[in-house]
Amino acid sequence: MILIPVKASKTYEVSVTQDFNDLRQVVDGVKSGDKIAVITDTNVEKLYLSSVIDALEGFDVCVHTIPAGESSKNLSTYCTLIQDIASSSLDRSDMIITLGGGVVGDIGAFVASTYLRGIRLVAIPTTLLSMIDSSVGGKTAVDLPIGKNLVGTFYQPNAVYINVSCIDTLPTRELMSGYGELIKYAILDDRISIDDMKVLDSSLIAKAVSIKRDIVEADEYEGGVRKLLNLGHTIGHAVESLSNYTLSHGECVVKGLRAILDISSRYYDIKDSDYTQLDSIIRMLGHDCTMPYSVDEVIDYVYRDKKKKGDLIDIVLIKAKGVVEIVSMPIDKVRRYLSEYQD
Repeated sequence: MILIPVKASKTYEVSVTQDFNDLRQVVDGVKSGDKIAVITDTNVEKLYLSSVIDALEGFDVCVHTIPAGESSKNLSTYCTLIQDIASSSLDRSDMIITLGGGVVGDIGAFVASTYLRGIRLVAIPTTLLSMIDSSVGGKTAVDLPIGKNLVGTFYQPNAVYINVSCIDTLPTRELMSGYGELIKYAILDDRISIDDMKVLDSSLIAKAVSIKRDIVEADEYEGGVRKLLNLGHTIGHAVESLSNYTLSHGECVVKGLRAILDISSRYYDIKDSDYTQLDSIIRMLGHDCTMPYSVDEVIDYVYRDKKKKGDLIDIVLIKAKGVVEIVSMPIDKVRRYLSEYQD
């Protein structure tokens, strides 16, 4: 088992392992009360819930299952979960476990952060995307009809338990979605090489988690350097929302990365060899990089982005592999660059 300590507003560990054998030990290290609410979804429930409940033998466990998919990540589902958990009489000594991908992790952590003003939280991410990204760092959120992740909190978990073998049951499209975030980390930080990307194992996942850990520890509340993690997301989130979430998050991140590379090449005048290297990393797994929506449609969503300040948007640009920069750019300039972008 690989242990990655995180020192943020809470100090906790991310456990990277191959099974659920050590889950009880992790929970025992966090627990105080005897009740645990497990939040999961209809897909994950069939695959892993029984194994997790077996590991929690002796606890009073209540299970709250939401429909799988981004459409569940809303205020209505949040209110239902809060009411159900209150009906189970959880108190501040008890715990919530999120068992699932990014949707379950985001909304479940939001519930944990707001129920009784915050109770213990253990995250068990089951998708590649949630393992390397959303389960670490303390961001919680639900979506609004006008945009993604517009309601949420910063709330660090008490532990994260990554069972890498869960990747084996992922559909190809979900696996590719997770690789979209891995591509982001490979561009963001030189600790992940192109050769590393060829073998999806505990070591690669631990490297991605460590990169995010270091950024979160330096800037937990996204006042500066943590915005680097938004690489590819400003445009990617717009595409994801425009698709009504029929395109996965990782697919949209890759589209965003490819557009950002093109914008960066104009902004920095990137030399051909660096551009070719970066382009090959983005395309290395065969993701579709085409932009399926008009510039006006994308910019309309950019105007709703949390990082917008008046007519400026903080956007992460790429200088070279491992070298990125936050630029406060006029949105009209983003519009002009995007209008020149073609893939």
